[in-house]
Amino acid sequence: MHYRFFTIVAAALLFSLVSCRQEETRDDAPKAYYDLKGFIENQIVYLNEKKPEVSKTATLGSKRESSKTREVDWKKELELFVQADINKPSYRQSYEVIQNGPLHYEYRVKPGNDLPVAYLKIDSDSVLKQPLRVEALMRASNKVYNSEKRVVLNAVKRNNLMEVNAYDVTGYQKLIFVEKKSFSIHGEIGL
Repeated sequence: MHYRFFTIVAAALLFSLVSCRQEETRDDAPKAYYDLKGFIENQIVYLNEKKPEVSKTATLGSKRESSKTREVDWKKELELFVQADINKPSYRQSYEVIQNGPLHYEYRVKPGNDLPVAYLKIDSDSVLKQPLRVEALMRASNKVYNSEKRVVLNAVKRNNLMEVNAYDVTGYQKLIFVEKKSFSIHGEIGL
């Protein structure tokens, strides 16, 4: 039952990802904004090596399920945070820089730009200059589909390394002729 429920929630999130335009950034291209994708990809490698236990709670509508596991595909689990990265060539002039370091970064989509990431906020550690907290609001809509996701990731510094220790995804999806469905996922990583 747990597996099926999490599969439904994951499928809903994947559907919303597929509806967004995918555009890759060349890794050697200069970054206009904070390199969130680079940080998340490093965390994926680290978590795949450590294999920490994850306590996860997922809610879809009024149904709620909880589980604990060490078997996590971190690339899939943190995919929304990779999608929240705004360093894409076509986005270069699309975001207003509210604050750009040294410890806080905040970017908001400029009026008139219809992009999936409405805002991205990053609070970073004063020594390592890596994220302690990441928050983004992601939206997708077309004639048959509308969704909104707020993603939050928290990290702690241990042994002079940043480690993701919790993440949240909350939001809704609405298909035409179907009732709006709210969902949330909360993960606690035991490192």
